[in-house]
Order: sequence, then structure tokens, then C-alpha cells
Amino acid sequence: MSLSRDEPFYVGYQPAAPASIASVVGVVAAGLVGAALTAGAVLALTQDRADPGAFEFGHPRTVRGILTEHPYPSVAVPAGGPDSLVRYLLVAEGKHGAQDLAAGYDGRWVQVRGTRIARPEREMLEVVAEGITPSDPPPQLPVTPGLRHLGRRTLQGEVVDSKCWLGVMKPATGNIHRGCAARCLSGGIPPLLMIHLADGRVQHVLLTAANGEPASDQYAGKVGRPVRVTGELYEEGDLRILRVEMLTEH
Repeated sequence: MSLSRDEPFYVGYQPAAPASIASVVGVVAAGLVGAALTAGAVLALTQDRADPGAFEFGHPRTVRGILTEHPYPSVAVPAGGPDSLVRYLLVAEGKHGAQDLAAGYDGRWVQVRGTRIARPEREMLEVVAEGITPSDPPPQLPVTPGLRHLGRRTLQGEVVDSKCWLGVMKPATGNIHRGCAARCLSGGIPPLLMIHLADGRVQHVLLTAANGEPASDQYAGKVGRPVRVTGELYEEGDLRILRVEMLTEH
């Protein structure tokens, strides 16, 4: 094969390529850049949204409120007004519930020191050792909501351990997290049913035994899988609790 003197030819050390070669290279380069940008945009749009959970490790805080031991320890803290309360679920450090730390304080005004774990829809505190102590109540006690029965419900979702799902671990759902979640629930971490709504929002319901007693270990073998649960649904302030009578995988 031979080249005629009229065909364009370019050697890399020359200061400029012939116009015909330069135009072809420009078109190819622009196409490659466009393809790369398109691929990046497609990958970004198809990724799961960033998990909104937060774990303020190394920055403990102190709150004061009314402690509830059952079904799982929590503290209701005044927020903004006399009847406005924020409820923090309580857990101990590591893969342990806070039942031992909260024992004997049910219905009492306490001071709790711990690390905040939170999603937009729920707050939790990882209580430090000896982090729950008696406290003097404020002059005007807030009105704590009672337990309200909402009727029988059948719900579908995924069982998760509340501590990891609220922000300690990412990801905290699915098969990839099953081993960790099972150990957390076996240690007394409160179990939640995570429910995906049609509009993209996520709701959660606290799970107990049918008699309303704590039952974290009962759900340890069901984490990371889609389930259907049936039972009596209750509401206490902003917290919904399902007393589960039947659970099936689907």
C-alpha cells in the first residue's frame, strides 16, 4: 500500500495536524466526551438516594425528659412548647438494648447522656455507661400522650434493627446487612418494620410480641427480607407500635 503525495499525513511531533485529520479527531473526541457525560448522568440517576441517617459519633449530648421502659426504653423530651415532645428511642453502646440502663426509671423525670442517631422521622440516643440519672422535673410538666388503639392492620415491609437503620450503618437493609442486624436484635435493639410508600417516603413501625412485650430476638431471623405482618396497631405520640400476631415472608 502506498500513499500519494496529496493524501494528508500527520506525525506527532509536527506543530499542527492537517485540517481534514484535525476535524475527524475533533468529532471523535467530542463524541467520546459526550458519551462519558451521558454515562455519568445515567449512573447518577439510577443510584439509590443517599441514606439520610446520621450518627454523631464522638459528640454526646444531654437531654432531660420522661422515661418509658416498655415496650422498649425511650425518653420523651420537651421541644418548643408545653405539649410538644420529641421521643428518643434508647439503646446502649455496641449491639445492646438499654433495658438494663433504664430499669427502675419508668415514668420518672431523668437526665440522659448519649450520642444522637437520627433520620428525619425518628431520633435515638446511644446511652453512655451510667448515662441515665434522676433529674428534677420542670415547674410545668408536659402532657405525655397516652396509648391509642388504631385497630387491626396488615402491613408489608422489611424488618430492620433500629440502631443501624437510623444512622449507625450504611447500608442497613437487605441481605448485605442481615448478619449485623440479627446480632443487634439478639442483643435487645428495638426492631422496626420499614415501609416504602408509593410516593418514595419511608415509614416505620415499632414491632413487639402479640401481648405488647418486647421481642427483639423474635425478629432476628427475619431481617433483610420482605415480610407481611398482621396485628393490633397502637400509637403513642409520634410512635406507632404493632403488636404482631402473624408474620410471613413474601
